[in-house]
Amino acid sequence: MERIAVSAVRKSFNLKPGQTVTVDGVTSSRIAVLDGVDLTIDSGEFITLVGPSGSGKSVLLDVIAGLTEATSGVARIDGVEVVKPHARTAYVFQQYALFPWRTALQNVEYALEVRGVPATERRERAKDFLHLFGLKGFEDRFPSQLSGGMQQRVAIARALSTDPQVLLMDEPFAALDAQTRDILQSELLRIWEQIKTTVVFVTHSIDEAIYLADRVVVMTARPASVKEIVKIDLPRPRDLEIRNSEAFNAYRGRVWESLRDEVGKAQRDWTLASTYAN
Repeated sequence: MERIAVSAVRKSFNLKPGQTVTVDGVTSSRIAVLDGVDLTIDSGEFITLVGPSGSGKSVLLDVIAGLTEATSGVARIDGVEVVKPHARTAYVFQQYALFPWRTALQNVEYALEVRGVPATERRERAKDFLHLFGLKGFEDRFPSQLSGGMQQRVAIARALSTDPQVLLMDEPFAALDAQTRDILQSELLRIWEQIKTTVVFVTHSIDEAIYLADRVVVMTARPASVKEIVKIDLPRPRDLEIRNSEAFNAYRGRVWESLRDEVGKAQRDWTLASTYAN
């Protein structure tokens, strides 16, 4: 069943005052980031988005989340146009976005609190999700008392505690060391196998994209559209050893081949990367 449908989505931003950009001979005070993105995602799919830096992957996520309005085109969840944050959508950011004055348990509880879940129920549910992510015994720790990996576990537990239909993840493991990143990828897959929520996951890592995904969506350089969608026919459940397989290496080569030219284009365009004026 189709859960997310993105149709002809375009998004542009104003440049900083006094700045212009010339594209194909046309000078403008706005810069296009998304250019006619079309994408459909089924219920329970795990989709990863890869593309050059600055190509608009996070902006596309924000459009789906209802955090930014498309310049044209439309995003729908379960057939309903997204015009504001959806009640059954959760978002995990690269930075952990935890409240420093709340304990791990209280941070997870917050997502349930704002939805009106009674105190006893939300406390038990928050505990269950912390334990699911291996944080039993850390319920009363504040974020400053947790490692980066633990903080991100809390952030993901908070997002999943609300039983979202759609989980949007914007490079959630990018700031972590390689070993912690591998562990959290496996933990995320383990839990996703149980709950089968629809996940859209932005990453710069080709290996991460392939390891996690049912389909890898390769985005073009800015202004971004969908260049190619690679279906990942690797068996599930997956463990890290699958990255050493011949099939995984073949997918790695295919995704990089699709992405390589776009990275080159983006490098020539990075001089504009600091010109957005939201």
